[in-house]
Amino acid sequence: VAAAAAAGPVFWRRLLGLLPGRPGLAALLGRLSDRLGRNRDRQRRRSPWLLLAPLLSPAVPQVTSPPCCLCPEGVHRFQWIRNLVPEFGVSSSHVRVLSSPAEFFELMKGQIRVAKRRVVMASLYLGTGPLEQELVDCLESTLEKSLQAKFPSNLKVSILLDFTRGSRGRKNSRTMLLPLLQRFPEQVRVSLFHTPHLRGLLRLLIPERFNETIGLQHIKVYLFDNSVILSGANLSDSYFTNRQDRYVFLQDCAEIADFFTELVDAVGDVSLQLQGDDTVQVVDGMVHPYKGDRTEYCKAANKRVMDVINSARTRQQMLHAQTFHSNSL
Repeated sequence: VAAAAAAGPVFWRRLLGLLPGRPGLAALLGRLSDRLGRNRDRQRRRSPWLLLAPLLSPAVPQVTSPPCCLCPEGVHRFQWIRNLVPEFGVSSSHVRVLSSPAEFFELMKGQIRVAKRRVVMASLYLGTGPLEQELVDCLESTLEKSLQAKFPSNLKVSILLDFTRGSRGRKNSRTMLLPLLQRFPEQVRVSLFHTPHLRGLLRLLIPERFNETIGLQHIKVYLFDNSVILSGANLSDSYFTNRQDRYVFLQDCAEIADFFTELVDAVGDVSLQLQGDDTVQVVDGMVHPYKGDRTEYCKAANKRVMDVINSARTRQQMLHAQTFHSNSL
């Protein structure tokens, strides 16, 4: 067909002349043959070097294994990250990637049960279903054991949630955690971050289900003594059963655990503190997030969080300087 079309419209006119009453079809096929002819001319004018270009280009280099992230070559690749945020070296033997929501849920409960010093949990919200209650019961049991032990441990539980999402509805994240606050007031802290941008008339007019669009707290970290789970999952039943997310378990990584503890504490300090009677208060000396001056609040909050970031970076720079000095001797 292509050869016949390339022969030009004359061929089609002669062919269709044998079939009366088809002038429109002849014209259509004529235009088709013209187009194919022009394409053929372009192919002839095209340089043969273009066709050979893939053969004349340098061979694709062999892919080799990337250098270790802890060796000089590996660290150099991530230099730009080091200039922005703290970096932490972790051996692969301490890293475990979880594969399912159920594994995530069971690991959290298991880590809570054996925690001796600290449990730090930051999430958008805590759900109100039976699985979330099971998690709260696990915290309560561990806190109770810490008081009854022969040598009582100084176990502290710090939970950071978003104020708007955690306060939605009559039964919410706050009501789920109130029993812990009431029973263990010296060991449990619940911080509710409230964006400084939701204030005044805007705060009064926007419905509950939409006010979180103005701003919210979205850190997801779950920490037990010196082990950390970094995830995108919230503390709710769907994330414990059938909603797949990312979960990386860093086991016995004290430096990382200390950093995230300090970071969550910093955000907690600029958040509202849940009380045993379901009211909230600001930390002494802190500007109120939506009743106080917004500029002053943002300035104070930024300083509190950046102090943690800069402190960690300073420690890292000192460590790198000591390592470089030791290697040069």
